[in-house]
Amino acid sequence: MSWTTGTQTECLGANSAVGSAYNTSTALTVINPPTGVGYCPANFWLPSYGISKSLLVKAYGVLSTTSTPNLTMAIYGDTAQGTASGTPLATTGTVAMSSSVTNVDWSLEVVISNVTTGSSGTFLSDGIFTVYNAATTATAWTHARCSSSAANPNTATTLSTQSAYYIELAATWGSSSSSNTITCYSYVVLGLN
Repeated sequence: MSWTTGTQTECLGANSAVGSAYNTSTALTVINPPTGVGYCPANFWLPSYGISKSLLVKAYGVLSTTSTPNLTMAIYGDTAQGTASGTPLATTGTVAMSSSVTNVDWSLEVVISNVTTGSSGTFLSDGIFTVYNAATTATAWTHARCSSSAANPNTATTLSTQSAYYIELAATWGSSSSSNTITCYSYVVLGLN
Protein backbone atom coordinates (compact mmCIF):
# COMPACT_ATOMS: atom_id res chain seq x y z
CA MET A 1 0.00 0.00 0.00
CA SER A 2 1.38 3.43 -0.91
CA TRP A 3 0.35 6.48 1.06
CA THR A 4 3.27 8.48 -0.38
CA THR A 5 4.63 8.80 3.14
CA GLY A 6 1.39 9.96 4.70
CA THR A 7 1.89 8.28 8.05
CA GLN A 8 4.60 5.64 7.65
CA THR A 9 8.16 5.18 6.45
CA GLU A 10 8.10 4.44 2.75
CA CYS A 11 10.78 3.61 0.21
CA LEU A 12 10.57 6.32 -2.46
CA GLY A 13 13.42 4.90 -4.52
CA ALA A 14 15.98 2.09 -4.43
CA ASN A 15 18.35 1.04 -7.19
CA SER A 16 18.05 -2.23 -9.07
CA ALA A 17 21.47 -1.92 -10.77
CA VAL A 18 24.93 -0.65 -9.86
CA GLY A 19 25.79 2.90 -10.95
CA SER A 20 28.45 3.64 -13.56
CA ALA A 21 32.02 4.32 -12.44
CA TYR A 22 32.72 8.05 -12.54
CA ASN A 23 36.30 9.16 -13.35
CA THR A 24 38.48 11.19 -15.77
CA SER A 25 36.45 14.33 -15.11
CA THR A 26 36.07 17.30 -12.81
CA ALA A 27 32.48 18.05 -13.83
CA LEU A 28 29.59 17.62 -11.39
CA THR A 29 28.03 14.26 -12.27
CA VAL A 30 25.05 12.28 -10.96
CA ILE A 31 26.52 9.00 -9.65
CA ASN A 32 23.48 7.18 -8.26
CA PRO A 33 22.17 4.38 -10.46
CA PRO A 34 19.53 5.67 -12.94
CA THR A 35 17.08 2.96 -11.85
CA GLY A 36 15.13 3.47 -8.66
CA VAL A 37 15.88 7.17 -8.16
CA GLY A 38 13.93 8.74 -5.29
CA TYR A 39 10.99 10.78 -6.57
CA CYS A 40 8.90 13.35 -4.70
CA PRO A 41 5.80 14.54 -6.60
CA ALA A 42 4.77 18.19 -6.71
CA ASN A 43 3.47 19.36 -3.32
CA PHE A 44 4.97 16.32 -1.59
CA TRP A 45 5.59 18.80 1.24
CA LEU A 46 2.02 20.10 1.57
CA PRO A 47 1.51 23.56 3.09
CA SER A 48 -0.45 22.16 6.04
CA TYR A 49 1.57 18.98 6.67
CA GLY A 50 4.96 19.46 5.01
CA ILE A 51 6.88 21.12 7.81
CA SER A 52 9.25 18.60 9.47
CA LYS A 53 8.43 15.96 6.83
CA SER A 54 11.79 14.29 6.19
CA LEU A 55 13.74 12.10 3.79
CA LEU A 56 16.56 9.71 4.64
CA VAL A 57 19.09 9.22 1.84
CA LYS A 58 21.55 6.33 2.14
CA ALA A 59 24.23 5.36 -0.37
CA TYR A 60 27.17 2.95 -0.46
CA GLY A 61 29.93 2.20 -2.92
CA VAL A 62 33.66 2.06 -3.59
CA LEU A 63 36.26 4.58 -4.69
CA SER A 64 39.87 4.55 -5.86
CA THR A 65 42.41 7.36 -6.05
CA THR A 66 45.81 8.41 -7.25
CA SER A 67 47.77 11.24 -5.66
CA THR A 68 45.54 13.09 -3.13
CA PRO A 69 42.50 14.32 -5.05
CA ASN A 70 39.61 16.28 -3.59
CA LEU A 71 36.07 14.91 -3.75
CA THR A 72 32.75 16.67 -3.16
CA MET A 73 29.52 14.71 -2.62
CA ALA A 74 26.10 16.37 -2.84
CA ILE A 75 22.39 15.51 -2.85
CA TYR A 76 20.19 17.43 -5.27
CA GLY A 77 16.46 17.83 -5.78
CA ASP A 78 16.37 17.82 -9.60
CA THR A 79 13.33 18.69 -11.70
CA ALA A 80 14.90 16.72 -14.57
CA GLN A 81 16.47 13.35 -13.78
CA GLY A 82 20.25 13.12 -14.13
CA THR A 83 21.01 16.85 -14.12
CA ALA A 84 22.41 17.76 -10.65
CA SER A 85 21.46 21.37 -11.21
CA GLY A 86 20.60 24.23 -8.91
CA THR A 87 21.37 24.40 -5.20
CA PRO A 88 22.15 21.14 -3.42
CA LEU A 89 19.99 20.03 -0.52
CA ALA A 90 23.16 18.76 1.18
CA THR A 91 26.87 18.80 0.38
CA THR A 92 30.12 17.68 1.95
CA GLY A 93 32.13 20.56 0.55
CA THR A 94 35.63 19.64 -0.59
CA VAL A 95 37.06 16.52 1.10
CA ALA A 96 40.75 15.59 0.64
CA MET A 97 41.10 11.92 -0.25
CA SER A 98 43.93 9.55 0.66
CA SER A 99 46.52 8.73 -1.98
CA SER A 100 46.56 5.55 -4.05
CA VAL A 101 43.70 3.54 -2.56
CA THR A 102 41.85 0.87 -4.53
CA ASN A 103 38.18 0.00 -4.16
CA VAL A 104 37.80 1.25 -0.59
CA ASP A 105 34.27 1.42 0.77
CA TRP A 106 32.38 4.66 1.29
CA SER A 107 28.96 5.36 2.78
CA LEU A 108 26.66 8.35 2.98
CA GLU A 109 23.66 8.91 5.24
CA VAL A 110 21.73 12.20 5.28
CA VAL A 111 18.41 13.33 6.78
CA ILE A 112 16.67 16.13 4.83
CA SER A 113 13.86 17.92 6.72
CA ASN A 114 11.42 20.54 5.48
CA VAL A 115 11.39 23.80 7.44
CA THR A 116 9.02 25.97 5.38
CA THR A 117 6.79 25.23 2.38
CA GLY A 118 5.89 27.22 -0.74
CA SER A 119 7.75 28.64 -3.72
CA SER A 120 10.65 29.56 -1.41
CA GLY A 121 10.52 26.45 0.74
CA THR A 122 13.50 25.70 2.98
CA PHE A 123 15.24 22.51 4.08
CA LEU A 124 17.72 21.58 6.79
CA SER A 125 19.96 18.62 6.01
CA ASP A 126 22.57 16.86 8.08
CA GLY A 127 24.44 13.62 7.80
CA ILE A 128 27.83 12.06 7.26
CA PHE A 129 30.03 10.85 4.40
CA THR A 130 32.50 8.16 5.48
CA VAL A 131 35.45 6.71 3.57
CA TYR A 132 37.10 3.56 4.94
CA ASN A 133 40.86 3.02 4.94
CA ALA A 134 41.07 -0.32 3.13
CA ALA A 135 38.83 -2.63 1.15
CA THR A 136 39.15 -5.33 3.83
CA THR A 137 38.58 -3.34 7.04
CA ALA A 138 35.73 -1.39 8.57
CA THR A 139 37.98 1.30 10.06
CA ALA A 140 37.00 4.78 8.90
CA TRP A 141 39.75 6.78 7.23
CA THR A 142 37.80 10.03 7.13
CA HIS A 143 34.40 11.47 7.92
CA ALA A 144 32.88 14.59 6.43
CA ARG A 145 29.70 16.37 7.39
CA CYS A 146 27.12 16.40 4.60
CA SER A 147 24.67 19.23 5.29
CA SER A 148 22.63 22.10 3.91
CA SER A 149 25.38 24.53 5.00
CA ALA A 150 28.82 24.58 6.54
CA ALA A 151 27.59 26.95 9.27
CA ASN A 152 27.27 26.04 12.94
CA PRO A 153 24.43 25.97 13.69
CA ASN A 154 23.32 24.67 10.32
CA THR A 155 21.31 26.99 8.05
CA ALA A 156 18.60 26.02 5.57
CA THR A 157 18.80 25.84 1.80
CA THR A 158 15.95 27.07 -0.42
CA LEU A 159 13.93 24.86 -2.79
CA SER A 160 10.32 25.26 -3.89
CA THR A 161 8.03 22.61 -2.44
CA GLN A 162 5.55 23.14 -5.29
CA SER A 163 7.59 21.24 -7.91
CA ALA A 164 8.32 17.55 -8.38
CA TYR A 165 11.90 16.39 -7.72
CA TYR A 166 14.22 13.48 -8.33
CA ILE A 167 16.45 13.07 -5.27
CA GLU A 168 19.90 12.35 -6.69
CA LEU A 169 23.48 11.91 -5.52
CA ALA A 170 26.24 13.74 -7.38
CA ALA A 171 30.02 13.92 -7.08
CA THR A 172 32.81 16.19 -8.26
CA TRP A 173 36.46 15.11 -8.45
CA GLY A 174 39.02 17.88 -7.93
CA SER A 175 41.52 16.19 -10.29
CA SER A 176 40.76 14.44 -13.57
CA SER A 177 42.32 10.96 -13.68
CA SER A 178 41.21 7.51 -14.76
CA SER A 179 42.49 6.36 -11.34
CA ASN A 180 40.18 8.73 -9.43
CA THR A 181 36.99 6.73 -9.65
CA ILE A 182 33.81 6.41 -7.59
CA THR A 183 30.98 3.93 -8.03
CA CYS A 184 27.62 3.87 -6.24
CA TYR A 185 26.56 0.29 -5.47
CA SER A 186 23.48 0.95 -3.37
CA TYR A 187 21.18 3.98 -3.20
CA VAL A 188 17.90 4.38 -1.32
CA VAL A 189 15.59 7.31 -0.51
CA LEU A 190 13.13 6.82 2.36
CA GLY A 191 10.21 9.05 3.32
CA LEU A 192 10.22 9.14 7.12
CA ASN A 193 6.85 10.65 8.02
